Amino acid sequence: MKKLNLIFAVAMVLGAQSLFAQDNNDTNQASHALTVDVPEVAIIDIYDASTGTEAGPITMDMDNVTRVANNNSEAGLYAFGDERYSSLYLNYTSVVGASGTTFDQVRSIDVKLETGSELPGSVDFVITPSAATIDPMGGDASSRGVVKPAAKFGVTTPINTSVMLVENIKSIYTGDGAKGVQLEYSLEQNGNFSAYKADTYTASVLYTISDL
Repeated sequence: MKKLNLIFAVAMVLGAQSLFAQDNNDTNQASHALTVDVPEVAIIDIYDASTGTEAGPITMDMDNVTRVANNNSEAGLYAFGDERYSSLYLNYTSVVGASGTTFDQVRSIDVKLETGSELPGSVDFVITPSAATIDPMGGDASSRGVVKPAAKFGVTTPINTSVMLVENIKSIYTGDGAKGVQLEYSLEQNGNFSAYKADTYTASVLYTISDL
């Protein structure tokens, strides 16, 4: 009987020590580490409001101008600016780095006509951007970027030469569809009309947001 009592007493002591140790570790608070990893982002696309899809091939038909513009149906006159396309929107998402990090602090969007592109002589292809319209929660006036003056390609800027279209872009998402920077395409005479010849000319317009 004494032996059993001794064993029971030892068990009680061990149990009390375990309970005491557990009380020391438990409090009314608990914590653990959390890491939020935010990568850089730089994405663009071009939405065509006239088709409701991403932009595809666009034709600027000067025959339309000569038929519908009064000053082109009159002998002795020819108007380039009457043929315009204003349904394109440059959508973009950008996440830049916090101050002091090695990530990009600002971004820009450039545009160029790619190698192999052709335009009529004495003509500039003009891209005119408008200030970005953005999603209400997607950014603000200080992060959406600043549009530059119209980019002109052909005579003013040679083929395969980039021109900055939007600068000082920070963290922003413009929204999809008819959001972001609206783009207007037009043609403008720049040089003597004698170099302007009838033909079909093709070009490829490339937009690039500054890389990661």
